[in-house]
Amino acid sequence: MKRMVQKYSIYSLLLGFVSLLFACQPSALHDFERETDFNFGWKFQLLNDTNSLKDVPLEDAGWRDVRLPHDWSIEASFDSTLEGCVGYLPGGVGVYQKHFTTTSAKNDKSTFVLFDGVYNNAKFWLNGKFLGENPYGYSPVFFNLTDALNEVGEPNVLTVYVDHSRFADSRWYTGSGIYRKVKLVTLDKLHIPIWGTFVTTPEITDNEAKLNIEITVENERTQAYSFSLRTVIFDASGKQIAQVEDKLNLGSDTAEVFKQQLELRHPQLWDPEHPYMYKAVSTIVVGGKKLDQYSTPFGIRSLRFDKDKGFFLNGKSTYVKGVCLHHDGGLVGAAVPKGVWQRRLKLLKEAGVNAIRTSHNPFSDEFLDLCDEMGFLVQNEIFDEMDNPKDKRFNLNEREVLYRTRGYTEHFQKWGESDLKRTMQRDRNHPSVFQWSIGNEIEWTYPDYKYISGLWDPR
Repeated sequence: MKRMVQKYSIYSLLLGFVSLLFACQPSALHDFERETDFNFGWKFQLLNDTNSLKDVPLEDAGWRDVRLPHDWSIEASFDSTLEGCVGYLPGGVGVYQKHFTTTSAKNDKSTFVLFDGVYNNAKFWLNGKFLGENPYGYSPVFFNLTDALNEVGEPNVLTVYVDHSRFADSRWYTGSGIYRKVKLVTLDKLHIPIWGTFVTTPEITDNEAKLNIEITVENERTQAYSFSLRTVIFDASGKQIAQVEDKLNLGSDTAEVFKQQLELRHPQLWDPEHPYMYKAVSTIVVGGKKLDQYSTPFGIRSLRFDKDKGFFLNGKSTYVKGVCLHHDGGLVGAAVPKGVWQRRLKLLKEAGVNAIRTSHNPFSDEFLDLCDEMGFLVQNEIFDEMDNPKDKRFNLNEREVLYRTRGYTEHFQKWGESDLKRTMQRDRNHPSVFQWSIGNEIEWTYPDYKYISGLWDPR
């Protein structure tokens, strides 16, 4: 009996060792990192004028240390002499700077910075070289830093100028600053770009779901490449359930969209009661070496809208029991911690809510991740203002032209298409997004719309 106990003890010990060994092995889900958290170690300073920066980077030794996301308006005191439309809080002009060291050779890697939201009228420089701008405060934007980076081991300074001097430019609290997360993305010259995948499920039955995956591959090198593009599908437990691999070629200095198809047996469908999530992991391999890997969370669901019978989710008649939310979190302002959204969504779920309208602009990528995971349908709204400005102080159509109330109308014709496309590329794989709204109250922006649509009786 004693020998048997010893035998089983040794067996248990060996089993535990083997389990630990496998647990320490890199998983295909987690063994490749493209992104670096870029929210720490920023410097911040408010400015006294609205003159755009000329000599950058700036001397920032005396500036505040801040961690992003950051909303400077919520830090101020309420002031009754300001505007009620934005909560009696100020805007202003601020500058952020981030010091970091180059870690990858520019000939081998391309480096990007991705901002999920900066409010607003933001301009960006690296080491004094102008990268670009993004006037809209709610659209994500990224820039290629590679050409402006210093050599490996040398310091760099990223400068972000934010002009929210038109502080009453909205009809709700907006916040000010880099109020959403920032990522540094480092890629091989042969890579899948940011937002470079698109997963759709055109055919779904109880027994099978057909997946179409469009994957953009970009080759920034001066030579053509032959490579393998492998996509592996994992279920919610991390188990591999399907795989496809193609041998492909791509010319120099070009990008191309490649299509892959898979079939999943007995798919678990996504809905608000059972928000089941899969993950597609796409990998570029050359000569046995993994050059890039892109993970795409997705859900499998079908949508159908019938003008007489209503909305059907996965073939079932479904009532959309929704609320409108703005992007701020009350006392924490626009830089909303994930835990605050989790708590609010949990309470809404308990109250019977199954849908969210993002009033009246794109929300953060993190918010949509939570809606995917917690089971909320999302009407993803893009704009409030388009061509015709709205009166932020008194609502309806604008009554007078004031500097402090100039809003997105000033930029819509030039930037509207770009803002819409970038947002849709970022959000298109979220199963929670079941409707796209081009804008709020478009009958205000385009007065004749109410007659053309027939939704309002012209009499």
